[in-house]
Amino acid sequence: MEVVLAAEEGTYPLQRLYRFREIALLNKWLHVFVGIIFGALALTGSANEAQNTLDKIKERGKMTVCADPYSYPYSVKNVTPPGFDVEIMGELARLGGFELEMYWADTGTRGGMSRALRNSMLKGRCHLFAGVGDNGEDDVLMGQMKFTQAYMSVGYVMVTQNQASDMSIKEIIDAGMPIGVQMSTPMDDWLHTRGIKRALQADNARVMRDMVRGDTDVAIVFSHAPSQAKRVHPEATFKLSENYSAAALYAAIDEEYVSEGLGQQLWDLKFVVRKQDRSFLDFINEGIETLTENGTIAKLVRKYDVPYFPPLED
Repeated sequence: MEVVLAAEEGTYPLQRLYRFREIALLNKWLHVFVGIIFGALALTGSANEAQNTLDKIKERGKMTVCADPYSYPYSVKNVTPPGFDVEIMGELARLGGFELEMYWADTGTRGGMSRALRNSMLKGRCHLFAGVGDNGEDDVLMGQMKFTQAYMSVGYVMVTQNQASDMSIKEIIDAGMPIGVQMSTPMDDWLHTRGIKRALQADNARVMRDMVRGDTDVAIVFSHAPSQAKRVHPEATFKLSENYSAAALYAAIDEEYVSEGLGQQLWDLKFVVRKQDRSFLDFINEGIETLTENGTIAKLVRKYDVPYFPPLED
């Protein structure tokens, strides 16, 4: 697979989250006109052009995709391996016989994912955006984009070491061991509401740093966090707990398991395409099904020491 790097989006000035403002119709048609005059290979344009996106990708031989450049193990710029999202998109491109062309869009700036989508997908800089979580709300799509099928799910895992190694979540709670968790998150609230001892940190990275330092011996974090910590601290001895599950967490306090919302503790990850790119959406969905059925996606995710959870969608 050949990866071609496109120009990177410039640094964003700091500002608060703001609502998307549609581009004036006149400016949109002017963009198309200029593109035609100068033979530009812009990805956006009129409705007819958008409907033929897949054909244009075939003609050009390249599928341009967007991902965050600083989001290991999902995607990372100028590093080998480049992250499982990049590798999965590479396999999707390979199914169509295309090269993969990357356009990096930082989701960590003020404005987050919404701003990254506006400055990439809605400006025609890529055909596909990787690793967008689906929480059941469509606000992030701004009425102009669509989710693909889910290609995997992500969620909470328990990490243990030292005296907590091989202990169940019930044994840990009963022993009064502080559980490392990111503050102001659903998991933090769940544990706090039930009076379970916590060791709070501002983010998952700091929670895992406490594990590396030996300040805590157990943590409940998002499934990518242990992989990130191992990359920075290869000497770390913590391990993913094999006996942890959402159901086990509820059972530990004799509470009826609710398999929705936080009870499920898993959320789907999907790609995003432009709403009008229907044939391209079909191509991606078919590719996801193929790569799920043949085990490619699971293999690529596990390559980065991240547990693979299949999509929640039927």
